[in-house]
Amino acid sequence: MTSDDQDEKVREGEEKPSLGADSQAFIGLKLRELYDDVVAEPVPDRLLELLGKLGDDDKSKSE
Repeated sequence: MTSDDQDEKVREGEEKPSLGADSQAFIGLKLRELYDDVVAEPVPDRLLELLGKLGDDDKSKSE
């Protein structure tokens, strides 16, 4: 099957494009590395302040 035949089948909805196992593994590895970097970042002080204010509002409403 030629590349043109594959492209035609994709357009007709007969076959969906897919990545090889190596490509999927590489993308998964890079996504995990990125996620780990983001998780390791500290929470900004401004966000902690806002969360603290929200917590204070919840406490005052429940009293």
